[in-house]
Amino acid sequence: MRLSRCIGLSAALALTGLAVTGCGGGAEAEERPAKSSARGSAPAPSSAAPVSEKPAPPAAMLTGAARTVRPEIAPANGEKVGVGQPIAIVFKQQKVSQELRAGIEGRLKVSTSPKVPGAWHWNESKGDTRVHFRPEKFWPAGTKVTLDARLAGVKLAGGTAAAGDRSVSFTIGDSMVNTVDLKTHKMTVVRNGRTLRTIAISGGDEGKGFGTREGIKTILGKEGRVVMDSLSIGIPRNHPDGFYGSYDYSMRETISGEYVHAAPDNAESFGKENVSHGCIGMSTDDAKWLYGLSLKGDVVQVGGGTKPKPMDLFGNGYGDWNLSWEQWLQGSALGVRTGG
Repeated sequence: MRLSRCIGLSAALALTGLAVTGCGGGAEAEERPAKSSARGSAPAPSSAAPVSEKPAPPAAMLTGAARTVRPEIAPANGEKVGVGQPIAIVFKQQKVSQELRAGIEGRLKVSTSPKVPGAWHWNESKGDTRVHFRPEKFWPAGTKVTLDARLAGVKLAGGTAAAGDRSVSFTIGDSMVNTVDLKTHKMTVVRNGRTLRTIAISGGDEGKGFGTREGIKTILGKEGRVVMDSLSIGIPRNHPDGFYGSYDYSMRETISGEYVHAAPDNAESFGKENVSHGCIGMSTDDAKWLYGLSLKGDVVQVGGGTKPKPMDLFGNGYGDWNLSWEQWLQGSALGVRTGG
């Protein structure tokens, strides 16, 4: 029985053209997995409950810094993204001093229409410092979001400052929540609260250690046809578990290489058993249909495995929603921001 092919390249890979990759395994991220209680059911859309903001202290400024770091920001200006897309700011290979974070948060203004409260959350992993913004629950469909990041000259650590002010505006598209049950080998596709289709799938083979990561993930990118190569996960192509081939309608879920994609060579397993290296495979017709409806930032929630392998919280894609709101706020310097 052949396994479905899938695993990945770096976070910075271009999301166009033909990418060579493997499937589902790869290096583990450094974060601890989320608690199971945070992965029970998908968060409902946010509501704009009245909140008050904690005043931000002035940010520490550093003129003539010996080193400057230009943060990476996602999503891109002008994008339309799914309801699970956080605002992500990454200071690559840079620690940010704890005592400076409240001032930095005060320079990160998020405005939304309609008003949607949310909060920032700090994380350090793999040498990077990340600060992500999300609401308590998924974004409401149609929300317009603007980030005004006034970070030029803001001190990050001794001798290091941020480079450049940035403004990014994006729109939340239709709500797409795809729920995968690894026990029944089904994916249920819900768009704007309406179930559109139940798809027969095959997930990762837990018996061989290739289980699909469970919890709430988001689509990182729509990559189309992707070349998947077992060498990227250390398996020779001529090994019984080796593979090399191209797969259509591929949508990346993790940096390490889990995809949702067409896997016609596994047709006999759809709806019956999990035989992949971690990807979620389905028929070409179903994959084409889903690909056409999907956006970066759409939600994929996975459960039902016999040997649960939790989704990484940070450093391997967006595991943000696997933290409860209380856990999320514990990683914030200023707490809830109004979104106004």
